Formats: sequence, C-alpha cells, structure tokens
Amino acid sequence: MKRFVLFFSLLLFVFSAKAQFPRLSGQAEISIITIGPGANLYDSFGHGAIRIQDPYLSFDKVYNYGTFDSFQDGFYVKFAQGKLNYRLAIQDYKRFLGNYQAQNRWITEQVLDLTQVERQEIFEFLENNAIPENSYYLYDFFYDNCATKLRDVVRDVLGDKLTFNNDHLTEEKTFRDLIQENTFNFPWWDFGIDIALGAVIDVNATPEEHMFLPDYIMQTYANATITRDGREVSAVKATNKLFESDYYEIPKETLSPWMIFSFLMIIVVVFTYRDTVQNMRARYLDFTILFVTGLVGVLVALLWFATDHTATAKNLNLLWAFAPNLIVAFYVAKKNPPAWTRSYVRFLFILLIGMSFIWVFQLQVFSIALLPIMLLLAVRYAFLWVKGLV
Repeated sequence: MKRFVLFFSLLLFVFSAKAQFPRLSGQAEISIITIGPGANLYDSFGHGAIRIQDPYLSFDKVYNYGTFDSFQDGFYVKFAQGKLNYRLAIQDYKRFLGNYQAQNRWITEQVLDLTQVERQEIFEFLENNAIPENSYYLYDFFYDNCATKLRDVVRDVLGDKLTFNNDHLTEEKTFRDLIQENTFNFPWWDFGIDIALGAVIDVNATPEEHMFLPDYIMQTYANATITRDGREVSAVKATNKLFESDYYEIPKETLSPWMIFSFLMIIVVVFTYRDTVQNMRARYLDFTILFVTGLVGVLVALLWFATDHTATAKNLNLLWAFAPNLIVAFYVAKKNPPAWTRSYVRFLFILLIGMSFIWVFQLQVFSIALLPIMLLLAVRYAFLWVKGLV
C-alpha cells in the first residue's frame, strides 16, 4: 500500500512539473519580429513572429503562428474551402533568422518595454498555447493569421494597459488596397485575387483591421503605448534592423494581364469587323468566349457559395463571368443556333452595362485588366445581338 501511495505521489509530481513553466530571469526580453516580403506569392505579404530570449537561461526561441501540417488529410481541399488549420510552433531563433536571411528578406526586431511580470505572463501564455492540443487555430487571411496573433497575444496579456495608436495611418484604405500594396510584383496573381474576392473587401479597413499585414503590425507597435503608474510609455524600447534588403520593393517587369487582354481585344475586334463585312460568324470564337467566361463564373460561384472564405462573398465578377455561359457556349457553336440565344447575348450585354455602373459607383472595384475584357465582350455581344445570331 505504501508503495502504491509513493508511486501515485511521484506520478502527480511528474504531471504537475510538466505544467510548470520556467521562470524568466531579469535579463529576458520579448520582441516582435517582422519579416519583409519574399520572391514567391505566398511570401509577398511578409511574416511575423514573437521572440523570447533569456541569456541567463540560454534560451532564444521564436513563437511562429504561421506554420501548418502540410500532410494533413485533404490539405488542398481544406485550403480551398477556407477550413485550413494553422498552428503555433516554437523554433530556434538562429535557424529562424538564417532561413529568412537566405531568402533575402528584410528582418526588423522591436523589443517591447515590459515588466518582469508581463514578460513572464506572455511567456507562459505562449508556452501554454504551444501545447499540441492548444496550438491549432482556424486560419483566416484577414482576421486570424500569423500577424493578428502578434497583436492579440500581447493585448490579451496586457489588457487595457496597451493602447494601439493610429498616428501612422494617414489615409483610408480598403482591404483590396492593402492587398495590392503587396502583390505588385505578381500582376497575374493580383488579377486572379481581384477576380476571386468579392465586394466585401471594398470597404475601408479600420485601424485594427490593417493589422492583418505584418508591416502594419510593425508600424502599430512603433506607435503603441503602455500605461504604467498613470503615465504612458512607448511599447517599444528598441528597434533593431537584423537584416536589410530591398529585393521585393523593386518592381519586376513582366508581361501584364493588361497587355495580353488588350492584344486579345484587338484580335476579337478584327474578327468581328471581318464577320460584319463578310456576313459570316466565327462560331468557335464565340464558343471560346462563352466557354471561358462560363468556366471562370463557375469557379467564382463556388468560391462564394461552396467555401467558408469570408472574402469571396458578394462577388460581382459574376456579371461578366456568367456561369450559364458554360452551357450556352455549345448552342452558340452550332451553325444554326436556337432563336433564344440572341435574347441571351442581349442579356449578357445588359449585365456588362450594369457592371460598368457598379464599377463607377465603387460598389465593387474590379481589376483594371478587366477593362479590355469588358470591351472585348461588349463588341462581340453587340455583334451577335444585332447581326451574328439573326
């Protein structure tokens, strides 16, 4: 019986010991680490993490909320559906730093002005959050990502003592504006993002909502204050440039969507002029236009209605990328299409007019590369309405 009691006591001691976190020394520091954009699209928005170092304990770790299990079941399906879980990982600081230096991405550290008690509380918060059963969270690009976590962790611990001031924000920007600040080096992906995201991102972002981007997290902390003993002190006591690079900030010349679609518009105008003069119709051109716009429309509709992504809702790109076109394309390809197809293209023309008004009144902002596409469609639909399908 005594042996059982002794064994049970030891077991309780082991479990309780695991629940205890080390006490940081007075030399410990907590920093916000911000990493600049990289050469790949998924790196173009930058990155951020929290560093905790304690020379006395030989402790130097980075708490990174931007990791995920790439081999989890249905990874790509979950990502497309907006149901992907990210997690907090604890990483060695030198390896973390070296990885981003090798990618030629600037790195800035902001050392927070915290008391010993505050540092310990943040440390224990992060350590507890890193326990496997606590480490996962449902990723949301705008509202819950690796950048917003840097805001939320410190604010959750400090509470009302921490104040995020907004002096650095000198103009109003929509979510779409904020995205485009980071995608100028990827014009085709920028075009695709504009097609995929709906009118919900064409509203002005609040100061707090700016912080879904690491660069704005850094700017916000630079202007933040902590209230102690009735007075406000700067939240950041030191800013260190750990690595400098302007690689991403230099625009890369590339064949833009505007150039390609303008060229295609000219081709369609030429074909339409020929068809008008020669009293004929390039049926397979009409098929291609309707099939492609219909296919894009199906993808846009799926992103809106079949996923949990909040930013893909109310997407009025469906006015030009009209999903039923995918089926109607096969009727228009016939030498003698049904009579109703003429009324159908008339309806498509009216949708383009409606889209123009929506763009003018900023109900949704469309990619400028859509302008030649709209002109291309307007010219061809007008031809089919007036003469091509008679």
